[in-house]
Amino acid sequence: MRKVGAVLVLLLAGCPWREPAQASGDFGCYPEWTLAHPDYTGCDNMAMLQPGNDTRANLLLLMLDQRGDAPATAAAAPTPDPLSDWETFGARFQPASPAPAQDAAESNTDAESSYAEGEGSRCRSDAAGTQAFAAAVNSSGIPDAEKTLLTEARQKLAPTCTAASGGAEGVTQAVAQMHSPLGKSFAAYLQGAQAFYDGDFDAAAKQFDTLTGVDQPWLSETARYMLGRVEVNRAQVGLFDEYGSLEPGKTAGAEVTEAAEASLNAYIQAYPQGLYTGSARGLLRRVYWLGGRADKLAEAYASVLASKPEARGVDDVAYANEVDNKLLGFTMSSTGPAQSAAPALAKEPVLLAVFDLQQMRCAYTESEREHCGVPFERGWLEAQKPSFAASQELFGYLLALYDFYHAKNPSAVLQAIPETTPQSSFSTLEFSRQALRGMALEAVKDNGARDHWLAMLPGAQRPLQRGALELALALHDERAKALDRVFAADSPIGNVEIRRILLENVADAGLLRRRAADTTARSGEAQVALFTLLYKELSRGHYADFVKDVALVPADATAEGNPALPEWDDSLPPVGVFARSTELGEYECKPLKDTAARLAKNPKDSKAQLCLADFFRANGFDYETLDTQPEGDMLGGTPSLFKGPIYSRLDVYRALIVSAKTPQNDRAYALYRAVMCYAPSGNNSCGGKEADPPQRKAWFMQLKKNYPNTPWAKALQYYW
Repeated sequence: MRKVGAVLVLLLAGCPWREPAQASGDFGCYPEWTLAHPDYTGCDNMAMLQPGNDTRANLLLLMLDQRGDAPATAAAAPTPDPLSDWETFGARFQPASPAPAQDAAESNTDAESSYAEGEGSRCRSDAAGTQAFAAAVNSSGIPDAEKTLLTEARQKLAPTCTAASGGAEGVTQAVAQMHSPLGKSFAAYLQGAQAFYDGDFDAAAKQFDTLTGVDQPWLSETARYMLGRVEVNRAQVGLFDEYGSLEPGKTAGAEVTEAAEASLNAYIQAYPQGLYTGSARGLLRRVYWLGGRADKLAEAYASVLASKPEARGVDDVAYANEVDNKLLGFTMSSTGPAQSAAPALAKEPVLLAVFDLQQMRCAYTESEREHCGVPFERGWLEAQKPSFAASQELFGYLLALYDFYHAKNPSAVLQAIPETTPQSSFSTLEFSRQALRGMALEAVKDNGARDHWLAMLPGAQRPLQRGALELALALHDERAKALDRVFAADSPIGNVEIRRILLENVADAGLLRRRAADTTARSGEAQVALFTLLYKELSRGHYADFVKDVALVPADATAEGNPALPEWDDSLPPVGVFARSTELGEYECKPLKDTAARLAKNPKDSKAQLCLADFFRANGFDYETLDTQPEGDMLGGTPSLFKGPIYSRLDVYRALIVSAKTPQNDRAYALYRAVMCYAPSGNNSCGGKEADPPQRKAWFMQLKKNYPNTPWAKALQYYW
């Protein structure tokens, strides 16, 4: 067994510094409603430490644990969704949007996270720098006339970093008209700022260096800080592309990065609680990143992981973004996950754990096996034991995750993680441990699994923990065929989406009817239940029940909207579509209730069958999402308790075409509609058994030959 020092080889050797690898892209998020998430999707971040979490989510959770003051869950009814993308996840822990980061060179704030994190122009600091300069000038004792000249000159500077500063003439005039010693010092600072923004770093450094001993606190401190910023900008010359991203494989030279590091450290040493101390530390991290110094960068991040945002100068979410972007956002090397970790990670169990959780995805699926080259092995975790000497429970949890996901050994999890419920409040780690134990109990079909989840509820005080437990209980009750417990009056499951998924995919007619009739049902649940009930009654052949239940549709129910949207675009389903009193479509069909009544008397009524098919066609019910269940291991993935086969218009048309009892006009319309199922793309839009082109041609020819005088034969010019 190789030791941890040999196992953890420098990340740079396998993968150069890269853009963030874990952020979910600009796409719609569709979570996988289950507790087990071994792979990353971008939509399934949970309050439980998991391989499938975004690395930033795992880091944020562990940072808050380490600090010991994670925010309590705000009172919320219903319970927020337990699964989300990173942006939504981060907002749960940091609900108040902070003011935009001040990237000012001269600003009197240390919240300079964006410059330390991102790849923006140094000229972004101009606005806040102008304000800080004006404040310092106006509070000084120089003559008012000089104050005006200086502040106006700074405002006119307006740098762009793409051309010479437009306010250079104003700076020159201000310098010439300063007579007081302090006014001359402020004017010299303006010359340094102009040179800095224009990219003349030698001139800028010379000017700022002359001001570090000036007897004016703001000037002397800011000049010292600006010397560091000059060197940082010098170090990044030529490293970024036109879009502001670091060129692959490029790093700053040792000479310039060492100069920047020395200058920033000099400022921090001189001003440990200074105006820009947090910013200077952020810029130090940037310097290590530019220079490809994974070891120094990891040490810098580790040193302030447990710090409060105000002390760190960067809020928790921004800090997690930065760590992911600069240190953890790497693809896995072809030599395997254990060979691609930086040695410095071994010194900080939180960073190492986040890295391990990311790497644990490796080889879980066939596609990952191809990507990783070699599978993730338990031995690589075991070799890290010295690194977790002070975090034994975290180390044990990582091993238990491996046993659960890779070794498929839930019994080992139960041996490794003892029951510690109930608790008044769970840390993230203890919540994760007990949630994994619950998952293992479910895997071995232990009769105490549900009691375990219930015992965890009182301690679920931190964001998203409650939702995860509600999902666990819902999954359990669904598989125990105890759906009524989910919807009982005293049910602990209040999450709207969990309840909706079960109503739409699993509930029988009786449960749907009870929820539809419950006027106290939460957040539109009655409408969801009623829409599902009425659709499935029509599509599964429960026509007499439909005729009775359509009376439940409220008089003001909307009939507008796409009924096939999976979540009705976060609005109420258009349940009013079932109660329209108008005639429908091209086949002189009576209102839907009349059609259903005819079918209730005679399900073989060909005209009524065609009218029902027209209702589904005209209202966008082809391939309705209510007919498509989640995978078997997901919430809503068990067989539907609503009896009857899934509806298909094409199957209806086929049956009417071949039936000797079908009237000629009805058969002609069925032929027309069967062919039109493939218009205009050649793809079936009606569901059911596919019809190949020869079959479609035969229908077309049958319509044209046998029913040439019908409007349907005259209208149809092609088959597809």
